[in-house]
Amino acid sequence: MIKSFFKLIRWPNLLIVLASMFFMLFLVIRPVLGTAGSHFGMSTFMFVLLALATVFIAISGYIINDIKDQETDAVNRNMKNPVGTIFSQRQAAWLYVIFTFLGLAAGSYLAFLVQKFQYALIFLLTAGLLWYYSERYQCQPITGNIVVAFLSALSFGLVWLFEIFAMQLHPYALPILPENLKLANKLVFIYMGFAFLVSLLREIVKDIEDYNGDEKTGCLTFAVAYGLKKAKILALVVNLAGLAGVMILQWFFYTNAFMMLFWFFMLVDVIFISVGIKLLRADNKTDYNHLSLWIKTLMLSGILSMGLFYFE
Repeated sequence: MIKSFFKLIRWPNLLIVLASMFFMLFLVIRPVLGTAGSHFGMSTFMFVLLALATVFIAISGYIINDIKDQETDAVNRNMKNPVGTIFSQRQAAWLYVIFTFLGLAAGSYLAFLVQKFQYALIFLLTAGLLWYYSERYQCQPITGNIVVAFLSALSFGLVWLFEIFAMQLHPYALPILPENLKLANKLVFIYMGFAFLVSLLREIVKDIEDYNGDEKTGCLTFAVAYGLKKAKILALVVNLAGLAGVMILQWFFYTNAFMMLFWFFMLVDVIFISVGIKLLRADNKTDYNHLSLWIKTLMLSGILSMGLFYFE
């Protein structure tokens, strides 16, 4: 039961989310702003609240997705969906309610602590969007993919947003140079864009991989609506957009003297090119399953690259 629970909540994905948030705050934002080691910005408790709110709401999204996907997963994943096999639908529904409540409670308390209680709506809207995605967007061409990609990128933005709010609580905060603030802002949006494109690519490939089950259950993903060939072309376009974005990013790193990052992203270039080649050659479910692993490597490389700012 415990093993099935961890499978239900997608614990490897949660670790990636936590690592990305931790790296963004402590290895990118604070070193760039010059606030590393100071008591300005989010306290440890505030950051834990933000991490818990994000993780709990993500878990609720995974659970509601499994509840809605039981029939499709029976075809695509050979009954590997724990809902309906290990957990009853009623148990899963209760877990969904509990984790949603915990996520909203943690997010609301954080918003209260930074004196921006109206921003608790972000967590409410995120939870609502995840529910609406599983209910309607998931089986709409492209729309569902974009929703998931946007939510994947949102965690980076939340770290930046609440760090700024927390800093505003200190009237005598360390003076931050405008150029440092602008640089931090650019870096956050760069990583949000990277996360968006890689997540979008992964979602499109996943839809191709799940084509049989989606078609049988009437789930109108892009692959089902327009065919596997066009879905592969779309994945290739997104992959090329990601590669082009990384090359532009490398120029940004070069002109700002972030040489370690410039050379590190050469490796990311190679991964993007490898994914493109494998996409061109893929013609069965196993090929697309392997592609998903390569795309996860892209995600991991993006997270690891944040650690290099600390040493620049």
